[in-house]
Amino acid sequence: MPNASTNTRLRTHAAIATLVADGDGGTPLHSWAEGPRFADAQQLLASGFAPDAVLLVATEARQAATWLESLRRDARMGLAPLLLSRSWGESVDALSDGIATSAETFTRCVAAIAARLGGLAKHEATAGDERLLTFLYLRPDYILKPVADWRHERLYRYPLADVLARAGEDGFLMLERLRQRGLLEPTGLLERVPSCPACSAGHLLFIETCPQCGSIDTAPQNFLHCYACGNVGTQEQYLTQQGLSCPKCCARLRHIGVDYDRALETLACRSCGGRFTEAEVKARCLQCHNLVAPDDLTQRSYYGLRLSAAGELAARTGHVGDLFKLIDEFSHAHPEYFTQTLDWLLDLCRRHQEVQFGLVCLKFTNVRALTARLPRHRVAQMFDALAQRLRALIRTTDLFMRDDDEHCWLLLPQTPQGGLDVLLARIAALSEASTQDDGLRIEIATAAVSSAQLDERITDAPMLMGTLRSRSA
Repeated sequence: MPNASTNTRLRTHAAIATLVADGDGGTPLHSWAEGPRFADAQQLLASGFAPDAVLLVATEARQAATWLESLRRDARMGLAPLLLSRSWGESVDALSDGIATSAETFTRCVAAIAARLGGLAKHEATAGDERLLTFLYLRPDYILKPVADWRHERLYRYPLADVLARAGEDGFLMLERLRQRGLLEPTGLLERVPSCPACSAGHLLFIETCPQCGSIDTAPQNFLHCYACGNVGTQEQYLTQQGLSCPKCCARLRHIGVDYDRALETLACRSCGGRFTEAEVKARCLQCHNLVAPDDLTQRSYYGLRLSAAGELAARTGHVGDLFKLIDEFSHAHPEYFTQTLDWLLDLCRRHQEVQFGLVCLKFTNVRALTARLPRHRVAQMFDALAQRLRALIRTTDLFMRDDDEHCWLLLPQTPQGGLDVLLARIAALSEASTQDDGLRIEIATAAVSSAQLDERITDAPMLMGTLRSRSA
């Protein structure tokens, strides 16, 4: 039992609530946790009581997980210290602040989080990115670790990210975005999982197929080679009542190595009748049924993740950084290099008519309106999602350059007018794809020109870019 001084420290430091499951008669472990007791998380949330910390005394893992998920999703309780009376496995424990083995353990955990709370510009985080960064800021030693889960499509998940993410948001993709922004940093590679390139699922079935028709209906067979006529057939075709006999030349096969031998083909396809030595291995995704060669699978890496120095600053200030960070990170050309390359292509296409290129000016027409109406982290998330989609449209040979907070440029070597029209249609679809639940979206205006449409009076890159820029206004 804890002594009187311990109980005094607990009473003066924190208001404690205890969730005690029905059937738990109370144990010496949690008898020191003075404060109201509740039968479940919903009863605590409905009571209006806002404790500084919660001790959870569950009787099974599912119950503990349900309590923790409910409390972590709540705006008031999501960042509070939540401790378990015992371990329920890594997927459940990951949602808690650890195991309260004693009153001193509980006190140290609550005091450490309370001390960090004073360093935040605001103490309430909405959800998603901001809440996760705040959670990690309050727990500087916390490392997000992936947990193996065969029921999950990726085979691994981050339980805390899934709970703190916004409704409908993928916790893994949220972590990827924060890592690309430099707000989270890896602490070491924990697992690498081959995944479907179409849907990213990790549930794969490796099958042997016929290299000629792709059928899976293959079977091992013994093939014999007749020395007399060169015929190759299955062993069943050579078997007669008198022994082995060639079905083509009727020669009796008495001695292997003298009259006949076994052919290299050891597999047969029942669909097309083909014979082969080795089957072709394919990976079939059990999620979307995509069939690919093993070499075409993507490798998804799972790291332990912790808050970086930039992430700590973002948590303290409430700003998640530059709106265009992910856009700048792919194919971003220096402005001087971009204009020099465009000048070179202009000169080249005047001399050689087979040289073609396209130039596109993209203007984000409502950036200022979005930043005035939405929190900065929401706008950053919208541009992050746009960057991911835009990345899929840009070839490795294309040049991308962001001019300012509203204008971006795409230079597309060897792109005819038809290809340019296809790209413009896909860029228009990006605006639709960025639409949020409240109807807000990133409005994109475009102006484009192909080398076949160039005005002879345009002599250099700055003049051409200035003309397109005015058209996109």
